[in-house]
Amino acid sequence: LPPTLACGDITLDPARRVASRAGRRLELSPKEFALLECLLAAPGLVVSAEELLERVWDEAADPFSSAVKHTMHRLRAKLGDPPVIETIREGGYRIGSA
Repeated sequence: LPPTLACGDITLDPARRVASRAGRRLELSPKEFALLECLLAAPGLVVSAEELLERVWDEAADPFSSAVKHTMHRLRAKLGDPPVIETIREGGYRIGSA
């Protein structure tokens, strides 16, 4: 079984497909869940939009698509405040501090 991932008050259980923040269950779409999972699997590391597109969508996805940006926007809204996902200019996205 894949281990439960956590960062601060966010926890994600890949086996049960459950994510929560501060004990409150998050209603995430499969793509939002997968995005959060990718970021939590590499805490403190910058994950590029290209890498997220490849891992969450598929290699056939348009690299210039704004799918990552839109899904990230929805994910952040569902996670609420304080914001936990950082956008790194020219780099990608990061959760948790380095």
